[in-house]
Amino acid sequence: MLRARLEEVDQLRRRQMEHARYEAELARTRFMQVDPNNRLVADTLEADWNDKLRALTEAREQDEQQRQKDRTVLDEASRQKVLALAQDLPRLWHDPNTSDQDRKRMVRLLVEDVTLTKAGQIPVQIRFKGGTTRTLHLPIPLTSWQARATSPDVLRQIDQLLENCTDAEIAAQTGISIGGG
Repeated sequence: MLRARLEEVDQLRRRQMEHARYEAELARTRFMQVDPNNRLVADTLEADWNDKLRALTEAREQDEQQRQKDRTVLDEASRQKVLALAQDLPRLWHDPNTSDQDRKRMVRLLVEDVTLTKAGQIPVQIRFKGGTTRTLHLPIPLTSWQARATSPDVLRQIDQLLENCTDAEIAAQTGISIGGG
């Protein structure tokens, strides 16, 4: 994946360099076709040509610098480090120094797409970049009122206490405050 990404970036740099080369050639052609007696226009076109040549030189230098960096990225030691990280992904994921942004990047590198459908449960179909798929079945989460509702066991206990105790006695036994006071 790293090689493929580096190839894409390399192609983009080559296109930028080709564009800069085209612009420089176009500026040269304009300068060469100007009437030498028209010095103001010739000076302007020459300055434009020089700017385009500088841009081309900068594009070439940046391309060479980036190629050097890319070569160091793909050296064997770096490749082994990336493979070691891939083998120990849970440690990297739970590392407190790993930011949420880095976790999102890791997920984007690993997961192609996720499909959720809602039925009695929520089947989650995950398709990974390598083509592997996995299906998980998750329960439907409780609504907010269901999550905050008193459990049936507690309600049963209160009902039992109500048969023999007053509200104040139940509150004293359970530590619950009754009413506004």
